[in-house]
Amino acid sequence: MGLFGKKNNDSSELNAFLGVGTEYRGKLDFVGTVRIDGQFEGEISTDGDLILGRKASVTGSVRVGRLTSCGRIEGDVVVKERTLLEKTSVLHGTLQTPTLVVEQGAIIEGGIIMTKEGAAAKAKVVSADFGNKTIAAAAQEDPIAKTGSDDTTI
Repeated sequence: MGLFGKKNNDSSELNAFLGVGTEYRGKLDFVGTVRIDGQFEGEISTDGDLILGRKASVTGSVRVGRLTSCGRIEGDVVVKERTLLEKTSVLHGTLQTPTLVVEQGAIIEGGIIMTKEGAAAKAKVVSADFGNKTIAAAAQEDPIAKTGSDDTTI
């Protein structure tokens, strides 16, 4: 059977696909998994999975359960469970997520907010390129965004 030929309630099933060359503007609400390889401008909202291919370009507001990105995002991103930015991924904007995995080569420019046991941590504005380039922070009082814990007590 083909990709869309089987129906079940499995959230890992691909429910929609915007291919290369596709341009979409508006609001996208969905259940399950959506893959975007084209251009999207607007608002994406789901408790499910959003997968962005290498040629994907998303501009706007993104609120998803899980995000896997190989493409480009410009805007505010809120992820409930886990964010994976693969080596070709570029993020310009803010990212709020409890779990963040960044492969070498991915680029993040903006604010990152990570939560610890439901409490928001201090946001830092950073510019980072994990492709062996310099990491520079925008905040003057804290010139380097630390990847470990900022807690001074055990």
